[in-house]
Amino acid sequence: MIGPFPGKEGERRGSLDNPMGVVEYGRMKTIGEALARADKNMARVMKIRSRWAEIAGEVLASHTEPVLIKSSKLHVLCDSPAWAQQVGLLAGNIVERVKGVVGLKLSGVEASFGKPGRPRPQRPPEPRTAPFKVDIDPSDIEKVRDPKLADLLRQLARAGRENDA
Repeated sequence: MIGPFPGKEGERRGSLDNPMGVVEYGRMKTIGEALARADKNMARVMKIRSRWAEIAGEVLASHTEPVLIKSSKLHVLCDSPAWAQQVGLLAGNIVERVKGVVGLKLSGVEASFGKPGRPRPQRPPEPRTAPFKVDIDPSDIEKVRDPKLADLLRQLARAGRENDA
């Protein structure tokens, strides 16, 4: 047993700066203080997000999303490692743009690859054409025993004839 309380053998209590695991009430924060601090950081992030396209540019903004300010660093989530690298290369410019556009002083920008929480506007898919010629003999379809498969083959043959036209 390590520490004053019974537990599993070898189980550690507390931390290096507080080895006994004693609660220090003087260092604790009220819920209100913690929420006010979180709200202040969230307000800063929302201020940056509202003008992100202006700060980062349309192209970069469409692949990135500012998500957090921690230790005066802006954390940006990117939809691919390549965009995370691009944000890293442009970090100095982004810090200056944030200061100029929003008025916040940051010490840096950190980018990481991940899936942003907001849906991205996507282009409608282009109509697909058959990438190959469909040449199915109707007499071969009649030999198929599975009715569902035969029906799918008929649809495929019909679509192939329409593409040829």
